[in-house]
Amino acid sequence: MEQMEQNGHLHARGQQILRHHGGDAEHARKMITQSYERRHDVDFWEFWNAQMAPAISAGDLLLDLGAGIGQFVNDLALRYPDNKAIGVEAANYMYAAKLTLPENATLLQADLTDGILPIEEGSVAVIMANMLIHELPQPVSLFRGIYHWLKPGGRFCIIDLVRQPLESYLNHKFPEGEIWQAENANNKNDKEKLEEVFEHFLEHNRYHATDLIFMLAKIGFKIIENTPNGRFVRLVVEKPAG
Repeated sequence: MEQMEQNGHLHARGQQILRHHGGDAEHARKMITQSYERRHDVDFWEFWNAQMAPAISAGDLLLDLGAGIGQFVNDLALRYPDNKAIGVEAANYMYAAKLTLPENATLLQADLTDGILPIEEGSVAVIMANMLIHELPQPVSLFRGIYHWLKPGGRFCIIDLVRQPLESYLNHKFPEGEIWQAENANNKNDKEKLEEVFEHFLEHNRYHATDLIFMLAKIGFKIIENTPNGRFVRLVVEKPAG
């Protein structure tokens, strides 16, 4: 019975993620997987080597949350052959297309909203959450789980969308200002697009960077890096040693 409930909850979570990504599983998977190289370019790996790699020792676990088909997990496993890389993904349309990973890597299908995974306390050196946190109805449970899994001195990185003014969001979506043109008032397609844009605005504007920092600090993390980049932020926090 418990397993059935878990499966039902995971299915519901997967459907919520799919709606968040426009309802087209194949398109969502394609957009995310094809943008991987762009999002993990030379600058990204320079950041990783400076801020995350120093926390890693041989034998530590490396964890990627919201892992998609396992591209970053695959890279971690190849870069760190003396470590095990674990990815966690909730969406079935991602998990079903998972990569064939190296022997020191695995991909799990699980919902992250409750912050419960079969991971030993203090066994993880680094945790990545890339474009995940804004999808969660509340991130506190996950943040508490991350603190539990990390070893002292372990680091957690968030790269994500953060809240912005409606003005900048609409200017980004409608750079030609067509949203304000009166002749579109009776256009059905225009109305549907507006509803979709405002729905996405709510979904992609859950948290400001200061909200994330507040929650992480209250749990006990030390803030290492806070780098804003337009609509995005990159945060690195550390579980204090001792």
